[in-house]
Amino acid sequence: MTTRLARSFADALVRLHDSQDGARSDRDALARAAERVWDAAHEGHVCVRVANDAEALALARSPALSTETRAAVAPLVLDAARIYLYRLHRAETRLALAASSLDAPGPVASPQAIAQAVTVAYAGADPDEAQRRAVRLALERRLSLISGGPGSGKTTTLARIVIALAEIAPEARVAIAAPTGKAAARLSQSLAAEIGAMPAQRAPGVTRLPVGMTVHALLGLRGQPAGERAEVGAPLPWDAVIVDEASMLDIELASALALRIGPGSRLVLAGDMDQLASVEAGAVFAELCAAGLQCVTRLERNYRQREGAQIVALAAAVRDAAGAEAIAAAFGSTLRSGDDPAAIVASALEAYEGAFAALRPAAQAGAPLDTGASTTLLERYESHRVLCALRDGPRGVVAINAMIAAAVRRRIGAAAHAQWYPGRLVMVLRNDRDARLFNGDVGVCVDGESVVFPDGGGLRRMPVLVVPSCEDAWAITVHKSQGSEFDSVAFVAAPQGHALATRELVYTAVTRARRALSVWGSAQAIAAAASTRVTREGRLAERIAGARAARRSSGAER
Repeated sequence: MTTRLARSFADALVRLHDSQDGARSDRDALARAAERVWDAAHEGHVCVRVANDAEALALARSPALSTETRAAVAPLVLDAARIYLYRLHRAETRLALAASSLDAPGPVASPQAIAQAVTVAYAGADPDEAQRRAVRLALERRLSLISGGPGSGKTTTLARIVIALAEIAPEARVAIAAPTGKAAARLSQSLAAEIGAMPAQRAPGVTRLPVGMTVHALLGLRGQPAGERAEVGAPLPWDAVIVDEASMLDIELASALALRIGPGSRLVLAGDMDQLASVEAGAVFAELCAAGLQCVTRLERNYRQREGAQIVALAAAVRDAAGAEAIAAAFGSTLRSGDDPAAIVASALEAYEGAFAALRPAAQAGAPLDTGASTTLLERYESHRVLCALRDGPRGVVAINAMIAAAVRRRIGAAAHAQWYPGRLVMVLRNDRDARLFNGDVGVCVDGESVVFPDGGGLRRMPVLVVPSCEDAWAITVHKSQGSEFDSVAFVAAPQGHALATRELVYTAVTRARRALSVWGSAQAIAAAASTRVTREGRLAERIAGARAARRSSGAER
């Protein structure tokens, strides 16, 4: 369905076409193409295919497009039978060239010194060869891509990269980042925990592990979208940039990041190529991993035991598109029959009972939660989450949250329509740098008048009046869960045949669970989703192949 914004964009292009003496006979083809490419970008596609030869001829004549023979800047670009928004064409082209250029040798030291640093980083550990290779490539090459599913040791591998780099170059400046504030904070905590648990032989420079930041903050964007300004800024002042949850990078943000890596710096991207792609346009990490670059490592060994191993098996069944019978056998007791929202809510309330137990004494006494109780409450809330494929509808986030909220109000004796009440779990919906809160941050209301949010190793209390726009967070969409993990997850799947019943969404939901998973959906619906892949139109991998061929012919690639 064509959106109002798409129609407005098309109208603007037709006016531009007319003002530059474009043929009237080409107006309808231009309008249809403009609507398609605008809506496609909103759905995550970088480009759309030309519909037919007649459309291609009409668009090639229109002054509202740039083409191979007409290179002037225009709102649309016609390239290789694809139609692009100009900004997405620019980002894809530049990212392909930057990735090809970065996929080159750039050793931080001699081969012997690198081998010794890898040995030091893995002292007392039992890594597989893929992990060692990932660390070695991060020290030998300017670009390194590390893909792995749950329990494959991505965070451990990133920690070993930091240790090995510090062993060779203690003064090296290292930045760690992620696409969202929550994922960046989790990366900081995870790396600190991994490094803190390692033997004392680690290099002294590791003690200066920087605080994780968002990629936007790394680039100095202050919450603004990536674009021309982000791409052409000065090189970043870091010797190494490590980005986790790279599957969440869209084409413009990834392009801006790659173009800002200085000539003596290196970029490490870690993620899961089988996960959901970014909300914005592009499937960047998956395409980079599939582009034939020499810097890709896929981690496949399972380091999780007992309950965690089951999650890995379930994720593999979805990733490999197992049939209904195999899905039923793999998921077994995790499947919950029925689609009654009341049953989903009752299960959620049972899972959150530990949090309610921490809340109850203060609620009954009519007193605000102290720091210890607030910390306990947040920890218990964060141990479980309901993940919904859908936002709207009876099994969507909005309805499930409303039902849970009503139950919590009854339990603590709050007014039926109170917006703020002790125990309310909320998620921030937009970045607010002044408040130091970002989209995806989660906090809990402690007294009806203030909310506490995790802040480093402690808590920060804020009046509800200054908390940025937020909503209940007992249930969140699978898309919002990216960058997070929970001890247990209840996944409410989309109905069979729904546009969101896809392999990537189910896989992402399953891999948010560390130890326990329940799935509200049938084996047939999960199997159907597992066989439905999300395909995004784009030519990043094709462009990288072309750039590499050009580098080989010039002798630049080794």
